[in-house]
Amino acid sequence: MADKDQEKKLNNNTNNNNGTNSDYEVAQESYSFWGAVWRRFRRHKLAIVGLWILVVVFIFSFIGPVFYTLDPAENIFEEDVANFYLYKINQAVKKDPGLKDYLGTMLTDFEQTLAKANDLKAKAAAGDYQALSELSWSRSDLAATGMQIISMVASYTDSNGNQPFASYMDLTRYLSPPGLPVGAPGHPLGTDDQGRDLLARIMFGGKVSFAIGIASALIAVILGSLVGLVAGYVGGFVDSLLMRFVDIMLSIPSMPLLLALSPLLRRWTKSLTEGMGLGVFGSVLPMVIVLALFGWMGLSRLVRGQVLSLKEQQFIEAAQAIGVPTSRVLSRHLFPNVIAPVVVAASLSVAGNILQEASLSFLGFGIQPPATSWGQILNVAVNFINSPEQLVRYWNMIFIPGALLFFTVLSFNFAGDGLRDAVDPRMKL
Repeated sequence: MADKDQEKKLNNNTNNNNGTNSDYEVAQESYSFWGAVWRRFRRHKLAIVGLWILVVVFIFSFIGPVFYTLDPAENIFEEDVANFYLYKINQAVKKDPGLKDYLGTMLTDFEQTLAKANDLKAKAAAGDYQALSELSWSRSDLAATGMQIISMVASYTDSNGNQPFASYMDLTRYLSPPGLPVGAPGHPLGTDDQGRDLLARIMFGGKVSFAIGIASALIAVILGSLVGLVAGYVGGFVDSLLMRFVDIMLSIPSMPLLLALSPLLRRWTKSLTEGMGLGVFGSVLPMVIVLALFGWMGLSRLVRGQVLSLKEQQFIEAAQAIGVPTSRVLSRHLFPNVIAPVVVAASLSVAGNILQEASLSFLGFGIQPPATSWGQILNVAVNFINSPEQLVRYWNMIFIPGALLFFTVLSFNFAGDGLRDAVDPRMKL
């Protein structure tokens, strides 16, 4: 009996130890810092909504061009507008079959000329210069015939004495300047004032805006963290010198200086990257440099304040006492403890950088062709649209990129606010 009681106690102790170890593992997992941040972040509903919007916009901008392969810099020509005309004419014929007899052989000739132009365009794209020469003549025929046939459709009178397609006269505006409306075949969002596909340009502009916002924020994080770490840890004269320099930078009005520096940096980077085959990167680089140059000061103050409070802690004093090099103290002991507020500040600065780039591009001092961004698309639209009638006709050139810019910046702010609250254990979510 004594042996059985002893064995039973031993089994109970083993079970208790297993339970203790299991509880320890759960507690260890529960108190993981970034795990706790993620759980608190998920409770912030606006932050989650913002994060999902950013994921959708990111997929649209970076993965969308894989499936939608139109060149954002390619202009449409008369045959593209003529294809749109034929699409609208066929819609009208379906509604009133008598229209086909009214148009007669003119419609048949138009279809044949358009089919020939489409065939020549395919051959010209493959490098057939003879086809390209013939295509220029076909285009002039399409322009004249297209205007005439659309005018006939608009003036058609049905058996009841009505003109059901009188609004078709408005379609002639798409030949000069070359611009297609939303929903045109092959161009879901239409084209801009120069006949370039708007959906392809918005996707490309999203990539540029994201790249500029993230790259400039990353550079600003590196500069600001480095200055803040050195100023806070070394202290004394170095701290005073660096912080006075930060004060001077903060006292400079950034927008006028950005407007002045943008064209200078653009010329400098163009001469620097000329012949290197950098393409669009040569146009994006000046914006990244300009925004990073004026975006690191607030972050340096934040890091310095954190370091000033941390360097008095016992683990830092212990590291100093055993002779750990200063570079190792900064990189292995101080910086990991200030990374959370740095990440929050970086996420919020991305939104500010995207907005500043859009502002500069809107004013004509930012991204330049052949590259494009959402702000540059808005700049083209505002310069082109100069009347309320054109605003109604070409609303897609303003409201679509404007809405994407608005929701992207708003989502970055929502996500940044949620991240800021999640890393602060004093906040109740």
